[in-house]
Amino acid sequence: MNRDFEPYPLLETERLILNEITDKHVEELSVILSDPEVAKHDYFYPTKTEEEVMQFIERYGEERQDNEEITWGIFEKKSKKLIGTCGLGDFLDQAKRAEVGYALAQDYWGKGYATEAIGAVIDYGFEVVGLNRIEAKITPGNESSVRVLEKNGFSREGLVRQRDCLKGQLVDSIIMGILRSDFNCIKK
Repeated sequence: MNRDFEPYPLLETERLILNEITDKHVEELSVILSDPEVAKHDYFYPTKTEEEVMQFIERYGEERQDNEEITWGIFEKKSKKLIGTCGLGDFLDQAKRAEVGYALAQDYWGKGYATEAIGAVIDYGFEVVGLNRIEAKITPGNESSVRVLEKNGFSREGLVRQRDCLKGQLVDSIIMGILRSDFNCIKK
């Protein structure tokens, strides 16, 4: 597997550019990460300060340098505005597996941006990284995320009871996955 993320891989879709998030994006990222609705189904609490947002940005850089995870900023091409994040991480080299995760500013929900960004990231995961499987964990109740993944060819594979701890509570996780062979069939 190729987990060398230098230089920073730039991904492009019809409406989006996926690129590095830096300290110059602190205000835009703060809008996303401070929204309780964005954080509702995720591990993090809504941020309250720019210092907390900077910790996210610093962690993104450290994880990329350590080849543990890469988190792209999702930038709208037309406005050049940061509208979300999308990451690929939790790599398991022997199984050629990784996990995808994402967050999108609420103003951009329901417009196909998450579907478009995930499509670019899974293409990168299979074609560049050399993955065989990409999976996602979804908190029950987050049906919009399930639909985004299904539009990209992911299958709902099951429910794992009390798999994760979300804000101090044990929660179930819907496991979704896509194999390289599934992706190749969709791509044709």
